[in-house]
Amino acid sequence: MQKEKCKKVDRVHNPRRLPFCIFPLAFCILLPGCGGCNRETESYPPTFSYSPRTDWLVIEPPKDIPAERDPNGELEEAIRRINARGGKVLDPATVPQQMRDELDAFVRDTFGSPAEPTVGGDEESKALAASLGLSDENLAAGSKLFRARCQECHGPNGDGRGPNAPWLMPHPRDFRQGAFKFTSTGRKPTRADLFRTLTYGLPTTQMPSFGMRTEENRNQLIDYVMFLSLRGRTEFEVLRTLLVRGEDGLDGTVAAEASAVLKRELRAWKQADAEAVNASPPEVADGSPELSDSIRRGHTLFVDAKGAACATCHVNYGRDSKLQYDVWGTLVRPANLTEIKRKAGNSPIELYRRIHCGINPANMPAPTSLSQAQTWDLVDFLRALPYPDRLPEDVRGRVYPDGK
Repeated sequence: MQKEKCKKVDRVHNPRRLPFCIFPLAFCILLPGCGGCNRETESYPPTFSYSPRTDWLVIEPPKDIPAERDPNGELEEAIRRINARGGKVLDPATVPQQMRDELDAFVRDTFGSPAEPTVGGDEESKALAASLGLSDENLAAGSKLFRARCQECHGPNGDGRGPNAPWLMPHPRDFRQGAFKFTSTGRKPTRADLFRTLTYGLPTTQMPSFGMRTEENRNQLIDYVMFLSLRGRTEFEVLRTLLVRGEDGLDGTVAAEASAVLKRELRAWKQADAEAVNASPPEVADGSPELSDSIRRGHTLFVDAKGAACATCHVNYGRDSKLQYDVWGTLVRPANLTEIKRKAGNSPIELYRRIHCGINPANMPAPTSLSQAQTWDLVDFLRALPYPDRLPEDVRGRVYPDGK
């Protein structure tokens, strides 16, 4: 990251001062709806710029997965160890300097600076950005809010490498690959998906609720997260092409390739609303025989390799799940579904979306063979799973054989 001249911001990003920010961070996280400290929201200094990507790109996760996570504070080292474990990660520093200069110039000229973020490019790109609400005014407002309330964890580039990030588990989200876990589409999130995450936070993680921020503020932050994703994904895709296929893999010049990636990403964000999954659960009364039968069918689907096969990853209903690599090259453990708190919520529609859409960045597939009725059966089972007294006796005996 380029060194910033503003003393206030330098304090925020100086790793040597990290111990002094741990307590305030923890205090804020414990306050529901905090969404960051109530300090004054200021723009980034005009001399501060986004730094070109230097951390290694995950091309292919390894099949040799360790039994334990790498130590906190070793994210970069852990990603580089993927090569030794049979995966593939590549160093951006090996891209020929001329092509890297061309890419950096495109990204800088197209996306501006933290003080003046923009989505430029050709007229089509500008029109698509405008249709998504990504105006310079909205992005500037979102940038201020992000600086005050998000960058300590997510970093100014949105790379999930803020000064607090090395010590948090799971790692703060890296927006640069354009991948998001909790969506209603299976691909890009809708604005409503991101608004829901901001409003309620992610229980079981350090992502707090921003529910006490105004709706306008939350939408401005969404604008800026979308912007960071566009910027990061454009850079990522061109770097990956150059690292894997070389200059021959480009469709023309570096700038032409980057422009094509940007337009694809903008169209994908635009398409998200049309792809959103919405469904209404069947009306089944609590405690009814119909609900018990649905829970039984859901349990069968959960454990059956020819059904939803959830038990393949959520071993012993998630109590004994083994680590897996996600698309960011970090190790994650499939959720323990016997626990009451769920990271993305426990409402029927949220569970339906998680099953129907999957969680692609975390390698949770969507079981495409399930009918809508079967998906709701699985939802009924998952909702009852943490509560032994809500399970039919025969199912309870299998999930809680020791009575607990």
